[in-house]
Amino acid sequence: MYRKLALRNVRRQIGNYLIYFITVALTISLIFAMNNLIFNDQLQTQAQSIAELALGLVFLSIIICIIIAFVLGYANAFMLRLRKREFGTYLTVGMKRKHIVKLFLFENSLLGIFAMVVGFFMGSLFYQGLMLLMTQLLDIPFEFSMFSLKGVLLTIGMVCSIFLFSSIVSSFYLNRVTIYELIHGEKKVEQGVKHPYVAMLVTGVSLVGIIVSFIFFSRELKHIFLEVDSNPGNLVWLMLLLAISLVTFHIGLAKSLMYILLGFKHFTQRGTNQFLLRQLSAMLSSNAILLGALSFLIVFAMIAANFSFLYKEIEEANLDKQYPFDIIANINAEQEGSIPLEQAKETIESYMPIDWSKVYNGYSTNERTFHKHTIWQGDKYQDVDMFMKESDVNELLQELGSKPLNLENQFAIFSDMPGIQGADFSEASFNHKGQTYTLSHVVESMPMFLWSYFVIVVPDEVVEGMEISQTAVAITLEEGPFDAQKLQDALSYSYKIEENNYSILSSDYRVKEQRRLYAAAFSSIFIVGALYLAVVFILLAMAILALKILSNLRDDEKKYRLLNRLGVNEELQRKTLAKQIFVFFTFPIVVPICLSIPITIILNQFIDLAGFSAMLNFNIVSVSIVVVIGMIYFLYFMVTFGLTKKYVIQRR
Repeated sequence: MYRKLALRNVRRQIGNYLIYFITVALTISLIFAMNNLIFNDQLQTQAQSIAELALGLVFLSIIICIIIAFVLGYANAFMLRLRKREFGTYLTVGMKRKHIVKLFLFENSLLGIFAMVVGFFMGSLFYQGLMLLMTQLLDIPFEFSMFSLKGVLLTIGMVCSIFLFSSIVSSFYLNRVTIYELIHGEKKVEQGVKHPYVAMLVTGVSLVGIIVSFIFFSRELKHIFLEVDSNPGNLVWLMLLLAISLVTFHIGLAKSLMYILLGFKHFTQRGTNQFLLRQLSAMLSSNAILLGALSFLIVFAMIAANFSFLYKEIEEANLDKQYPFDIIANINAEQEGSIPLEQAKETIESYMPIDWSKVYNGYSTNERTFHKHTIWQGDKYQDVDMFMKESDVNELLQELGSKPLNLENQFAIFSDMPGIQGADFSEASFNHKGQTYTLSHVVESMPMFLWSYFVIVVPDEVVEGMEISQTAVAITLEEGPFDAQKLQDALSYSYKIEENNYSILSSDYRVKEQRRLYAAAFSSIFIVGALYLAVVFILLAMAILALKILSNLRDDEKKYRLLNRLGVNEELQRKTLAKQIFVFFTFPIVVPICLSIPITIILNQFIDLAGFSAMLNFNIVSVSIVVVIGMIYFLYFMVTFGLTKKYVIQRR
């Protein structure tokens, strides 16, 4: 009997369960795609040489499990609140609590199984999309990927565990709640907005807080790049100010906006505007804290998604600055265990033939004359001025395909540090054998030829008499595949720290391909993780908004029935309902979408300060993220409006 009743309830309340079902199915599809990604053979092979890849994916799976538990927990709570009166009636007519619990759990099981089937189908599509994204990020060929048995079993286990946890919580509630609470729990006492002028003040102060946080964040970012004594911790406080201001802004606006609009008589006297504003006033005021929290959640998701792509692009651009050649070395011959150059070349040749190599030196006078013109001055900096011969630099530039230098009684400054932008070498000069050398130009995007904040490039005769401070090697390999990780391991050595009695693994040789693979693996995990979390956060936010609206169906139905009795036609009622749901849905996402503009400006500022402005354009990424938010919003808005319209208006 209970099974038949459960099937009838599911068919009868399919509309109410639709948002619940969509949320569960989408979440299961995402967890299915991610678990299959973790156990994909192609990525597992890649993860054997890069441990962070596998660890990162496992960490993502744990986060997914926690998020889906929250989603289902909230959705179940919604269904319980929506059906309080029904369960109270069951108890009144003599049904035992344990049978009500079984009934509810059986209904949830039916929906869960169906949602899992649909989720697996959609997840198979998401899985191929994630594989395409991961292979592109890792720069490995894409192949159509079959499902992993481990991934499927893990998904089933995680979903069953989460449903079990949700069922235990629901059972606990149904076993403790009283009949009176079930039958009369839906009754609400609507309260007017208290202290609307205080709410207006909070809104204004919070808006100032949002603006100030972005302005000072931009300033602090510039100080961090260009000044030594800057405090990066200030950025954390500014982000905290932004978070608090976002929440309080929406709380204040939710409690004051409709009150302000109700004061415009010409506006409220047209059509159903007054009815609409009073409806929205009650909805926004009662959910003010929730709306503020959701707005912050969406902003956080946007920032995380934007920053993940920013990290990827900067890593790729920075690779050519830090690794201008296939292999670059700063040889420390005095270190115990250091690999001599000839031995290193033999090792390299065993993996890939060497096409070109160049040994060059860094020279020093053990003075800090040029450092006095930079931010790297003072007693806490021990670096001395580093010089390179013009001929060496020209050979390196020629190999890189860059224009050579032509210095006549002049010198050039090369640096890869953003802090060089604040240096002023206009008055810097030095004498050598009676000849005065002045500044030719400053290059702010020099590849890392030597370990130094900056290098002074001088004509060859100037370095005569200077001591050799560094010896470096640049190597270009012939084109072709090779095991970069094994080559890097072969060029590494360990030495002991006698004071602490432990060994340190080090290498004077840096293999560009190994670093590229490492950076690609880390950034791919970062991007996929950030995008996944962003989608789930936004999905969660939209689901909560939809469930909030659907939980007020009976109350809305009564009020729109009264509107009907006052002579308002059905078409105008539909328009009023659409406006009501649209405003409630858009309330927490308007500010985040507007904030995408200053977020993009700050990210582009970061790119410019880091010296990559000519390489990267971040506007397309930000627009794409806003489009994705819009698509999820449109899906939930249309489903919610369709269900609400059917129950509130069309059912009459």
